[in-house]
Amino acid sequence: MTLSINKITNFLRNNGFDILAVATGLIEESAEQPMIIFDHRSYPGVEAHVVTAANSALWIPKLDDNGDVIVSYPSSTDNEEYLLAWERLFGVLGKLTGLLHTYRTRVLAGRFPSIIWAHHEIEWYRELRRAPYHEKQNTSNFIDYVDPSIRDHITALNDYGFDTIESCSGLLQDHPDRTPYRPYVMLDERAYPSCIPHFFTLADIADWIPSYAPHNFDVYIRIQRHHPIVESWNRLIRLARILDSILKPYRQLVRSAPSGIDELDILRDSLGASLVNR
Repeated sequence: MTLSINKITNFLRNNGFDILAVATGLIEESAEQPMIIFDHRSYPGVEAHVVTAANSALWIPKLDDNGDVIVSYPSSTDNEEYLLAWERLFGVLGKLTGLLHTYRTRVLAGRFPSIIWAHHEIEWYRELRRAPYHEKQNTSNFIDYVDPSIRDHITALNDYGFDTIESCSGLLQDHPDRTPYRPYVMLDERAYPSCIPHFFTLADIADWIPSYAPHNFDVYIRIQRHHPIVESWNRLIRLARILDSILKPYRQLVRSAPSGIDELDILRDSLGASLVNR
């Protein structure tokens, strides 16, 4: 595999990403590490998608002071490792681009999301630190309290790594005594490190609406108005399964690490390299 800045830039632009800077890490006698700066103006909501792709490919994402996303790979002396890292990143970005087709078509038509994960990341993190510890529950402990029509769906979401806290099917058959709530599911942001942008990405690819829960932590995703309810629930589960398969390398990595270790340290240690200070 040959690689150049032009090849990287063309691939990313063809997939809808505007790029501010690229370094391949492959220049001989150079200490640079592989790096891309994604322009947050590529399209509304791009930040969560880029972070999800970076995590899945075992690259390290962070937001800079402008809100752009810097995605880097730990320094190495092995060009073959760099080439494999680029190949992984390209593969994940290509898959997510396909999954996000409906979302990006809607955005290009001017229907922008009302909440962008990255705009609230710092404030939300502060709220998370005040959130009470929440131990993961076995689905069997609460599934009897879930609306019957979506018990299989909620079980599947938890099986696919999208831990749920509460939900409503939105179907009259589950609530014959009252008008049901608009269909929603609340996802537990303490499921694993950096899961929040992944939850936003799931909502976007499934054509649901992500936001914050009323208590200022956890992720609340709702069905689009006037969308068929049963079809929307089925689509959510189908795409959760696909996103789970994409995220699996990252999730296995962070879940196997001791609690309290920073995400960057987990990735550095697992890849056997140190990040170059920027």
